[in-house]
Amino acid sequence: MTFLSIAGGGAAKAMIAVTVSLHPAAAHHHGHGATVRAGDTLSSISKRVYGSAGDWPALWWVNRHHVPDPGLLRTGQRLHLSDWHKVKPWLSQAALAAAPAPAAALPTASGSVTSTATATGTYSGAPGSFQSCVIQAESGGNAGAVNASSGAGGLYGFLPSTWQALGFSGLPEDAPVSEQNAAFAKEYAAGGTSAWAPYDGC
Repeated sequence: MTFLSIAGGGAAKAMIAVTVSLHPAAAHHHGHGATVRAGDTLSSISKRVYGSAGDWPALWWVNRHHVPDPGLLRTGQRLHLSDWHKVKPWLSQAALAAAPAPAAALPTASGSVTSTATATGTYSGAPGSFQSCVIQAESGGNAGAVNASSGAGGLYGFLPSTWQALGFSGLPEDAPVSEQNAAFAKEYAAGGTSAWAPYDGC
């Protein structure tokens, strides 16, 4: 609460109480929202209402209490919109962390544990997320994919030089899905959508 004092021509000072909220989610469009349509994702809604699919973490943030999993929307669900939708690294990390783990460990017939992601070699990310869009555009979900012309590889189409600059060894297409996801999260937290959006249409 901030108090401003206004003095006027010999009159007694008047005190005006002004409440200021610095929380980004508080800047809602009053009475303004978006209704989830069949086939909608946070990315598609974000593109429709904010002009950029990459702003989906901000849309998720203001609705996180009703949409705890960014990949699960209900048709007919009403989402709040916010004047504030600039995606910061902390917001990207929070949105990605809210998505469920990419693969569960499953026991095999012999009793050992395997990962569904490494068993199939594919991963799609949280449905409707920017991550899912990048995976589909770059690799179609094939963790071992390699672009013959550029040498980019793995789920997210990392160039070997970018992969190593992020602190990972070897080649992205040879890394386990969990490591590729970690690289995506690291790059996304540092640069947002800039590494993929201009090329992938996400």
